Amino acid sequence: MAEFTAADLAVEDQYKLMSGAIIPRPIALTVTLGPDGPNAAPFSFFNCIGVSPPMFMIACSPKTGPKSGGSTGELKDTVANLRHHPEMVVHIVDYELRNRMNACALDYDSDVNEMEIAGFNTAPSKLVKPPRITDCRVALESKLIDIHEMGTLPYYVIFGEVVHFHMDDEVVNDRLHVDPEALDALGRMAGNGGYTKITDKFTMPFLHPPGSAPPEEAIAKAQEIAKTDR
Repeated sequence: MAEFTAADLAVEDQYKLMSGAIIPRPIALTVTLGPDGPNAAPFSFFNCIGVSPPMFMIACSPKTGPKSGGSTGELKDTVANLRHHPEMVVHIVDYELRNRMNACALDYDSDVNEMEIAGFNTAPSKLVKPPRITDCRVALESKLIDIHEMGTLPYYVIFGEVVHFHMDDEVVNDRLHVDPEALDALGRMAGNGGYTKITDKFTMPFLHPPGSAPPEEAIAKAQEIAKTDR
């Protein structure tokens, strides 16, 4: 088995291992509002944190980023905009929108509207000022909780709270269950241009309700099922 001590690795090599091993990662196409207008940018260092309230995190490097092993130190527009106006709309990117999302990934000047370049349609949000992209099947109107500066590049970890959900009817049912096949979300993989989509899924038995120690029969069942992994 290969082993690496993180402190001995160059920044770009740390990035290769992290982005290659922690997969697939959902993509947050994030719309913010700055002094020069709206901005849209995709981020794959993104995931939910929890509920009550519904919360998520997005991490981004400064411009240039870790692939080059260095940084200009200049803030990406998303972080700068959130410091100007602490609201955003996060969109889940589906397969049909892959090329339009990719068009938003360039480091445009702050006065460029990426949504216009990509050909996205927009509409006013309900509870926040940044607009939402109506082409996306899921849009999460959100307010900024905090931005933490971490690491030596540094990374900026954005914590947000969802205040309003927009979901296409075919994506969510009346019991609020989201259909992953209808959502058809993209996932980020390693390398330049590496992505995946959900093409297969499976279920596993629910062995014991959470919140209490499992009884002996549940432990025995778990051990028996675990033996089938080969």
